[in-house]
Formats: sequence, C-alpha cells, structure tokens
Amino acid sequence: MTYATPKTNYVMDLNLANQLAMNVMQACTHLTKPAAIVILDQGGNEMVSQRHETIGIHNLVAAQRKAFTAYSSKVSTLQFMRNAQNNLDSQNLTSIPELLLLGGGVPVIYKSQILGAVGVAGAGGSIQDDQCAQQGIATTLKQI
Repeated sequence: MTYATPKTNYVMDLNLANQLAMNVMQACTHLTKPAAIVILDQGGNEMVSQRHETIGIHNLVAAQRKAFTAYSSKVSTLQFMRNAQNNLDSQNLTSIPELLLLGGGVPVIYKSQILGAVGVAGAGGSIQDDQCAQQGIATTLKQI
C-alpha cells in the first residue's frame, strides 16, 4: 500500500504579516507615496491594517476589498480587472459589493501555496498600488 507524502502547509503568522506590511509600505514610499495597506492570512482573515497619516481613511476599506478580491480570485486585482474588461461575461463582477476590481490587490503565493493577500490603496492609482504590493511581496519572500 502506498501513501501520499504529507503536504507542508505554510502559514502567514503575525511576524510575517508585519514584515510584509513594512516592506509594502517602504515600496510605496520609495516608488510613489505612502498608502493604506491590508494583509490577509491564508484563511482570508485580516491580520494587519495600516494607513499613513496623509492618506484618507476610505483607502483602508479599498485596500481590504482589494486584498479580499486578490485572495478570492488568486490573481492580482489589476489582472482581474483587465480580464473582466475584456470579457463580457465577467463585466458584472463589479456588482458584487465585496469585490473591488482596481489594481492594488495581490495574492501572496509561496511554494505554490497561497499564504494570503495584500491590498494597497492610495499610492497614486491602480498601477502604482499594484507595483507597491508586488515589490513588497517580492522583497518579503526573498527574506523567508
């Protein structure tokens, strides 16, 4: 009888979530400007939420919805938005209140497993929000 090898499950713990938030904020500050950032864990639960004092509070809600959308769809919200724009069958996804089809939400994938997601809002627009998230994730994953 043969058995499957147990799968290793990676976890977004609070230390990793805080490191990720710090690296994303540094990327935003370096690339464009400070922002609002939300980090979700591997279950889609909010772990870290922070906003630079110069960024409007509505950006925290936007960052959370972007992170949720990236976590749920397993793709960046920038890509998800572009896919929806180019597919008539997907355009109604904007009517689901929890989803936000704007760039800035990125799933955190480590060794083919989703660890969680990052949401960024207020860094200057969809492309800038996406760049901050992507760079902060890349920096953090190199540190693991």
